[in-house]
Amino acid sequence: MLGSVDVHNYLLTANIPHELRRMPEPARSSSRAAVVLGLKPHQVIKNVIFFADGKPVMAMVPGDGMVDYGKLKSELKAQKLRLASAEEVRQLTGYLVGCTPPVALKTQMEKYIDLRALKEDVVYTGGGEPDMVLKIRSYDLVMATGAEVVDIMRVEGEGRETS
Repeated sequence: MLGSVDVHNYLLTANIPHELRRMPEPARSSSRAAVVLGLKPHQVIKNVIFFADGKPVMAMVPGDGMVDYGKLKSELKAQKLRLASAEEVRQLTGYLVGCTPPVALKTQMEKYIDLRALKEDVVYTGGGEPDMVLKIRSYDLVMATGAEVVDIMRVEGEGRETS
């Protein structure tokens, strides 16, 4: 298994300013991490792994949001889209679900970040271990991941597609 040291070394090598912080208790979800850290839910970015036509992709959205499957499928021009299981996430990334970082992954994959994740200057995301969190500037997160900035978050009032 990979850990927070791998995340730190990756970002250090890439010359990306960041901070890894140990949380007072493990948080296995973005909403719990926000509570533990005293943040608003949108300040914590979720890293969600999907399979698009059989290929793994990472979607990054604010913690209070959900990926809109229809928008992501359209963005990827994919016929099929499904959420990766916890075991698939572990095998693909080298990390557990709930603490998966956006970088230093075992498997290379395309990454997409919702534009709403960039409204805060500083964001928090998976640090590679259940009690670690990565603090990083949102624009550095885009640079570190090579993520494409897109509109993939479900917005209330829009149609909901679930397949």
